[in-house]
Amino acid sequence: MACAGFVCSRNILAILNVLYIVIACVLIGVAAYGKAVAIIATVHVMGGIIGCGVFLLLIAFVGLIGSIKHHQVLLFFYMIILFMLFLVQFSVACACLALSDAQQHELFRVGWDGASVALKARTQAYFGCCGYNKTTQDRINSTEKYFHPSCAKLKGCMSKPNATCCGQGPVERPGSGQCPVDSCWTVVEPVLHQAIKVAGGLGLFFSFTEILPVWLAFRYRNQKDPRANPSAFL
Repeated sequence: MACAGFVCSRNILAILNVLYIVIACVLIGVAAYGKAVAIIATVHVMGGIIGCGVFLLLIAFVGLIGSIKHHQVLLFFYMIILFMLFLVQFSVACACLALSDAQQHELFRVGWDGASVALKARTQAYFGCCGYNKTTQDRINSTEKYFHPSCAKLKGCMSKPNATCCGQGPVERPGSGQCPVDSCWTVVEPVLHQAIKVAGGLGLFFSFTEILPVWLAFRYRNQKDPRANPSAFL
């Protein structure tokens, strides 16, 4: 009988919180990867997923300690905070999944337009791309909108150094021919899209599972520890 009540509830709640520690690390890792690959694009909802992962990690430790010790105060705050986290995580995950391709493109455009020369160069080196998009790849002059630093060190420009996009800098005489390197948006788009959808999907899926430990903790708090004084209500 004890296993069907107090002991069973304690063990299941402890196991769930161990799983949430792992899930929190996965959410943080996936969302952090999404922010890292974007480099220039500032995707705030990805930061929201990271924040939810951090809070889930902390509250899982609280729940684990509360379930092992049958601590009334810890379990109470665990239920309240986890339910609030469910609401926030659900909202952020839906916002992630609701980001359209056009909105993702706009985030990248704004990010590129406001990025420093060093950040643009780092983006180009990381992805092996050149320029914002195909129509702006010949803009190597810093006075032009959506300009980009030289792509001369990229592999594609090694075979076609006379292309305009492969110029050595703003003072370099423009060359000719189509750029032999893909634009940065062409390369970043599928990676960014996939990262946002995976992070949003995981966040949405695991947010629904957070209702179970809230109910279980409520039930567990109102159960008596069979090892304690039978007349004491814990």
